[in-house]
Amino acid sequence: MLEPDDILNSGIFDFPVFPLSENLNERGRGDNDGHLLVCLSGADSPDLQIFLEKIMASVQVDLNKDAFTVPTAGKEKFRFSSLDHRMRFANAIFFGLLPAQVGLNLNVQKYQPITFKDHTFLFADSLETIQNQPEFKRPLWEALKKMFVK
Repeated sequence: MLEPDDILNSGIFDFPVFPLSENLNERGRGDNDGHLLVCLSGADSPDLQIFLEKIMASVQVDLNKDAFTVPTAGKEKFRFSSLDHRMRFANAIFFGLLPAQVGLNLNVQKYQPITFKDHTFLFADSLETIQNQPEFKRPLWEALKKMFVK
């Protein structure tokens, strides 16, 4: 019987196979009352957390109450659908992640919300990049207004 690592490296697949992260819901925090997923790739420093809280407060989103926030490692991969099945999201914001990393086969532009199968997705640069490069703050603000300001 082949072990999981043997299957991944056996060459029987004609496409790349990557192990997926599991139990992201155990790493996440927040009540998710607003059915919002916020995924952060890379550093999860207190400074960036305060920055994120300010960003979301600008569109009347309380991270602790309205969202479920999940930090991920740099190139970590997972299935949005698995997390959504447990948590039931209407919106998802991904900082520093690509659609393929979260199991979505979508062609998206950063800072352009896209609605697909009753979910609105937003992909943006990492929080660290946005914080350190002010030219990314305006596109993020405009995208968040489209998603949350009615």
